[in-house]
Amino acid sequence: MTNKWQKIKIGDLCTIVNGKTPLRSNDSYWSNGDINWFTIDDMRSQGRFISHTNQHITDIALRETGIKLVPKDSVLICCTASVGEVAYTLTETATNQQFNGLIPNDRSTLNPLDLYYAVDFISPELKRQMGTTTFGFVSTSKLGDLIIVVPQIKTQQKIGDILTSVDGAIQKTDQIIQKTEVLNHGLMQELFTKGIGHKKFIKTRIGDLPDSWKVVELGSVANVERGKFSVRPRNDPRFYGGDIPFIQTGDVVKSNGKIKSYSQTLNKEGLKVSKLFSKGTIVLTIAANIGDTGILEFDACFPDSLVGITPNEGLDSIYLEYFLRFKKDYLNSIATQSAQKNINLAKLNPMLIAIPPFAEQKKIAEILSSVDQKISVEYIEKETLLILKRGLMQDIFGQKVIVN
Repeated sequence: MTNKWQKIKIGDLCTIVNGKTPLRSNDSYWSNGDINWFTIDDMRSQGRFISHTNQHITDIALRETGIKLVPKDSVLICCTASVGEVAYTLTETATNQQFNGLIPNDRSTLNPLDLYYAVDFISPELKRQMGTTTFGFVSTSKLGDLIIVVPQIKTQQKIGDILTSVDGAIQKTDQIIQKTEVLNHGLMQELFTKGIGHKKFIKTRIGDLPDSWKVVELGSVANVERGKFSVRPRNDPRFYGGDIPFIQTGDVVKSNGKIKSYSQTLNKEGLKVSKLFSKGTIVLTIAANIGDTGILEFDACFPDSLVGITPNEGLDSIYLEYFLRFKKDYLNSIATQSAQKNINLAKLNPMLIAIPPFAEQKKIAEILSSVDQKISVEYIEKETLLILKRGLMQDIFGQKVIVN
């Protein structure tokens, strides 16, 4: 390899190892196993640098199924479903079929960390290489044909140092977010069962609660109405592109309780086949993703996979949104189990709601909002760091800067 940056196919630099899942019904493949077996859940729990795995397989599974181990300091890349997700192995591991392992052929000329960042940089291109299957799929041959930019080894090490420092900051921010979210859940458990400063409790249909609280059905204290968009096919362009926000499930999922943005709009024709909900409406997801909530910060329309909830006088909307968020597991448990999970209004309206006096509702909402504000600040910090990292990779791998 010369001192110049070179464009080389991944397949010419690495051995590509396909992942595999041993038969779950064969207990000898799983019971008391001590061999790491990686899935995307490991990334969700510990970030992109993988030091251990949540699941393990046995030596028998390794021998009888032909699963190959990916050595320490290799790269794992998702080639189906969550295409383009990249991880770095700090330990030897097997992996499931979602991931392929990239093992550098010559580590004296290819630093594994540089490979990790170079592959991460081209992950958008990997997504464009997806096949036409329902979940998207990138074949081993397509992966091997992707080209990355490779500098001389000393420069690679410097690139690794620079980008690893940013990744470290991102990981610390993720840890703060996770700890604060655990705190938030614990606070919800305490506040929605014991309230603030109560000493007398009574048994209710949803457990012991302060004696000054009421338990009522959701439909008796709020107007619950499904969204509407009656057009088929749903993507008919005649109804889109105006100035009326059209909320989707994803907008609610990422809202952290406050829906401040939207990804689609309707025009006047679209409004005619939909329904406009007012600012302040609580939006609840009831199909596929069940139980995600957010309060509209603007007037908006949405389809029937979402429900709009408007509390009656005497019920604070922020309190109710937090209570519904707290009951997400319950909402999932009552969802109809079909091709796609969903909840209809016949199940939602009778849902039991714990209601404190109005002043206490406001105090509970304020406490939980203060924790949410901290989480939002950390998410902004993480997004800033991710933008910084992407910009650095663009400059480095686009060779716009000299790495000293």
